[in-house]
Amino acid sequence: MEKVNFAVCDDDEIVCDAVCSRVYNIFKRCGIEARGTKYLSSVKLYNSIVHPPEGMPKYNLICLDIDMPKLDGIALGKAIRENSADTDIIFVSNREDKVFDSLLNVRPFGFVRKNNFSSDLIDTLRSYIISKIDSNNYIVIKTDNNSVTRKLRAIDIVCIEGQRAHQIIYMADGEEIDVRMTLDELEDKLKSYDIVRTHKGFLVNYKYIQRIDAKEITLSNGRAVGISRNKIQEVKAQYLKYLRKTGAVLFTD
Repeated sequence: MEKVNFAVCDDDEIVCDAVCSRVYNIFKRCGIEARGTKYLSSVKLYNSIVHPPEGMPKYNLICLDIDMPKLDGIALGKAIRENSADTDIIFVSNREDKVFDSLLNVRPFGFVRKNNFSSDLIDTLRSYIISKIDSNNYIVIKTDNNSVTRKLRAIDIVCIEGQRAHQIIYMADGEEIDVRMTLDELEDKLKSYDIVRTHKGFLVNYKYIQRIDAKEITLSNGRAVGISRNKIQEVKAQYLKYLRKTGAVLFTD
């Protein structure tokens, strides 16, 4: 999983600390390495982006309050957009009346209400993780006796069924891809993603699991795949982590 470098800017030190801590903990519980930087001054954050110190890593995500002295969050967001178009912005504010202005001028990834902070932040970061991290992960495979090269999004792979000399990749759109690779080779390619070896003949994507029983796993496409007795506890534990990451299970402090 990718690393995330994020910043939080709020002129209230207690709020800034709380937001930074909460964002960091959510990423951590999702298995994502994160580094957070706090700013109590919007001007200081602006200067660090326009004139970054040598060696300062670029921010993937910035959480901004709107009501701040000298340079408010919307003006700062516009400046960030001009200098770093691919940095995502999440507003964390009580100014719900500014939502339209923020959408029009800044195009933020999300808007977190301070009066509904915990729930809004979980939902927003869940969407961020899925859309900005998980969905951009691809693998490259060769099909048709290695004559055709394909690039597949890992998130779109439902499961892979082993059939000795070749394997069948079942995609979310219903496509079935015949691959002349071993299941071990495919498992190695997918080891960084939410795909697990449930049985000597199956790899399964946690995203598409609907039910885990003692002897089999039911997938969202209706397919039932086998699960080894010695793998069931490991698979259940990892599946619970996946549910937490995607927000199906709420985080608790």
